[in-house]
Amino acid sequence: MTKIILVRHGEASASWEESSDPGLSNLGINQAEECSSILLKLEDIDNFDLKSSPLKRAIETAEKLKIKLNKNLLIDPAFAEIPSPGVSLQNRQQWLKEIFNQKVDELEKPQKNWHKKIISEIKKIEKPTIIFSHFMVINTIVAHIEKNPSMVCFYPDNCSITELNKKENEIELLSLGNQLSSTIN
Repeated sequence: MTKIILVRHGEASASWEESSDPGLSNLGINQAEECSSILLKLEDIDNFDLKSSPLKRAIETAEKLKIKLNKNLLIDPAFAEIPSPGVSLQNRQQWLKEIFNQKVDELEKPQKNWHKKIISEIKKIEKPTIIFSHFMVINTIVAHIEKNPSMVCFYPDNCSITELNKKENEIELLSLGNQLSSTIN
């Protein structure tokens, strides 16, 4: 069995309609520090690979653990946030809310390709891995495991930790991370 940990980034310094790539807010920095302290307690933490979305908020969240473990952080675009080509910054929040209510088969081609790439890449993981990523990426993986056709099946909070086990090509959900109690950013 291969353990895979999905970590949602800490609170961003700006919302989806304010910035395409914000870093962490002060609260997000504190959340990332607390999250890294929790992850350090994982059994065999030194054996885990670290991967991150290429977006600042995910990288900044991952950096806390990377520094404590003195490990490399692989930036993997497969785990970037859902693409929104052609959607203006001011309309992105509304666009994202509409995606929440869709099924995977209702997505446009860029989002379907993004979805397929995530599932393909998670199945390729062979070593224990922690992936620092985003709300929609984590939902894509969890929904796939649960055979749920919806785009959103739960609301991971900032720095929530979702645990999976992978055996060959099968992935099992061990535990969902903490659920969101505020707005998505």
